[in-house]
Amino acid sequence: MSDATELPVIQIRIRIQRPLEEVWELFMDPITMLQWLGNEISSDFHEGGGITFRGKNAPTTPEIGDRWIIKKIREDNVILFSWEIFGVETLFVIRFREIGPGTVMEVKHGPVPAAARDYHLPEHWTLLLANFKAVLELGGAALRFDYSKYHPTRITHYDSKDVRLSVLIRAPPSLPFDVWTNPEKLKHFIRAENPVVDDRYGGLYTWWAEGMGPVVFTKMEPDSEIEFSWVYQDEPETRVNVRFEPVDDDTLVALHHYGFQKPEDVVGYHIGWASILAELKLVCELGESGIERISDWEI
Repeated sequence: MSDATELPVIQIRIRIQRPLEEVWELFMDPITMLQWLGNEISSDFHEGGGITFRGKNAPTTPEIGDRWIIKKIREDNVILFSWEIFGVETLFVIRFREIGPGTVMEVKHGPVPAAARDYHLPEHWTLLLANFKAVLELGGAALRFDYSKYHPTRITHYDSKDVRLSVLIRAPPSLPFDVWTNPEKLKHFIRAENPVVDDRYGGLYTWWAEGMGPVVFTKMEPDSEIEFSWVYQDEPETRVNVRFEPVDDDTLVALHHYGFQKPEDVVGYHIGWASILAELKLVCELGESGIERISDWEI
């Protein structure tokens, strides 16, 4: 039963362009799990069994368990799991259903302990689903996150005061650059309702609303580099630099978010930007990310 110590439900779905039977089978396949869930996998797929995931790219920390226990498997392609988070057994459901020639995979997770707020679990689920889709449709994960350095509730003054991430996209630089700077594409990429893009130095650049992310361009080099100021609610202003570097026929998109005053200010941005870069790869290589966040926490 939910109370004031818990956060509400996370609900995310993703469209996968593979038949339902294939998606269901590959989801249960430990070899496939090695590409999106963890570097070491132990799977005992039946009610009462579970999936254990370990390694630097597995979504586990001392506060978040390394095992999903299977509570129930239903014949209509629905699985109920439990996952220990901050010492509390939380429940999530994964449902697969056929839609046209493809499959919709939906995760509904929660409530979870309020202590998990700093872990930004909606972004972790977004990244996990993006990687699962990428493995099935592109042959490999979009972006593997390094959980070995991830401890948002145990920050020290030795931790980083900026974010550096990159993703390789199989397209020329003009395409990811266009996705970042084209208002119509931003509506689908980061789900901005009315983005404003004045693509010149000092031009307005907003995604959602004033005080909720990008503000103005501080650098604009077409198909090569953008930089913009960033203000989120009452946070001090920071900068986001994105470079689009050609690598043969592909593009390395390198993101640097800097200007934070202390390591605590960076909490949430590592996983947040990782999930955005993973979606960017899906948008550029598949035409869309296929991800829909139905409900979310008030973060």
